[in-house]
Amino acid sequence: MAEPNDLGALVERGRAALTPHPHRGDLIAAGAVPLALGVLSINVRMDGPWGIGVLFVLTALGCALVLGMGVLAPLEGERPRSYQQVLLLAGVLLGFVTLVRLAQVFGVEDPLTKAGTLVWIFLIVALGAAWIARTRRSAVCALIAALAGVELLLAFVAWVFAPEGPGTIRWLLLASAVVLVLAALAWRDRKRRESVYLIDAAGVAILVLGLSFIGALFGVLTFVGAPGGAPGSGWKLVLLAAGLGLVAYAGVDRESGPAYLGTLILLLFVAFAGIPGGGGASLWFWPLVLLLIGGAAVAAGLRPRRELPPEPPGPGGRPGEPPTEPLPGPGSGSLWASRRSGDGDRSA
Repeated sequence: MAEPNDLGALVERGRAALTPHPHRGDLIAAGAVPLALGVLSINVRMDGPWGIGVLFVLTALGCALVLGMGVLAPLEGERPRSYQQVLLLAGVLLGFVTLVRLAQVFGVEDPLTKAGTLVWIFLIVALGAAWIARTRRSAVCALIAALAGVELLLAFVAWVFAPEGPGTIRWLLLASAVVLVLAALAWRDRKRRESVYLIDAAGVAILVLGLSFIGALFGVLTFVGAPGGAPGSGWKLVLLAAGLGLVAYAGVDRESGPAYLGTLILLLFVAFAGIPGGGGASLWFWPLVLLLIGGAAVAAGLRPRRELPPEPPGPGGRPGEPPTEPLPGPGSGSLWASRRSGDGDRSA
């Protein structure tokens, strides 16, 4: 049996062996990506021929290696370098697959369809990603934690309450988006990157909300379980407001992620708004409202401008010229008065 000192030394040597050297970080990350992809491809291809236990052990070892290197990589600045972010992302992905395989080891045949199983899987993912985001200052892991938290909420409600229809899920997605936006605004000055990724997570929640109506665009999907029926005016307004808000945020803060998400959401809105109503195709309601609002805004921006009045001329006669010091003259300055006083003394 190994003594405590020997065990501690062994752990320390293993830790040192897994810690990437910064000057080799890019090479390590370049190797970790195909390594993670290889493990994932084995999980897909060998799902039948190999046993669940073998796949679980293989995926867990890959996760321990990749995620361990990402966590142990030293921070050289305020944020982790790109190679560290790659290692963390690949490690978290392998960790998620490891948890799915662990659920299968426990006897769950199809973990991704069992709400109760998804609760503890996404709880572990959310807590782990949040811990990494806090300790390693990884904003990308904050995004993963936020998305896992949203999925955890949906799975918990489905597990405990078993709601019928997608209406409850849509309201939960909307509430999650609102909470994420409020959290992003609270972090905007202190943790800017985390704030941006929380906005991205809110955009993903709204995008998923819009995709829940996808059966209204392609009726064939209704036969494979996609909900049918076009969204009402309220949900269309949510998509429009969220899409415009994301695009406006991207323009103000010069962030590309919210711009892409906002564009996708607006395209969904256009597709849904283009579905004719029960009375047939007409300009009422959304086409006419959008044309009026957009036209009014453009007209307000192009309205004739009033020229500003010219600046008042300065003492030199030119507009905007700063005032000059007056030249000393009789009775206007102490220097002249002192000279006159001195002359009077000499004359006396």
